[in-house]
Amino acid sequence: MLQAKENILNETEEQCEILARLVEQAQTFLSTAEGALSETISDVIEESLARGWIFSGSLHDLISEMDVRLEAFSIDELAQVFDFEEVQVWANTTRSIPTTANNAVAIRNAAFLLIQLKAMGFRIDDTLLSSRVRPALEKKRFLVGREFYVYWQQELEAKREAFVLYCAPVSPVSEVSEARLPLGHTMRIIHEGERTIGVEVTPPPSSKAGAA
Repeated sequence: MLQAKENILNETEEQCEILARLVEQAQTFLSTAEGALSETISDVIEESLARGWIFSGSLHDLISEMDVRLEAFSIDELAQVFDFEEVQVWANTTRSIPTTANNAVAIRNAAFLLIQLKAMGFRIDDTLLSSRVRPALEKKRFLVGREFYVYWQQELEAKREAFVLYCAPVSPVSEVSEARLPLGHTMRIIHEGERTIGVEVTPPPSSKAGAA
């Protein structure tokens, strides 16, 4: 039991460290102008939608192309903070090539990640993925896990005042600081000493009006 508790503590600390880096990057000045996705990335998205999952490397390229501030984060790190799983897929196209394993993310989890990163104040557009996923979800009798969030995203966002993300419980010694993000969001940062344990991000007034 003692070892299990130590593992939980280590996981929490790692999540808080990743969250702290995300908070720092969200406040960093955006040096590049927003632009359309490259044709290659768009083709990868279309292929991924057809099979139901996307290679983690391709998802990383997609996120980095939208917001270069996220380039330093691996999909594994983002999965730890935003609570979804990577899966392994195997490639074996010919008998002469050994089977190789690659990390991948289910499309519903990829759409969920983009939605969460956008809500946190990064320059991310989930439309290309989530708008294509919703028609398929509409045909399902039951929605599982992230499917529910992706399908009802617009309704949920219209009702939610702030995006909230915590990696550890708040205690009496927790303190709060506030920052204005480059895209106009207001971020409340909850920390204990030098450790960041949570954020609450409110979108700019225009975003809230558009979601209503």
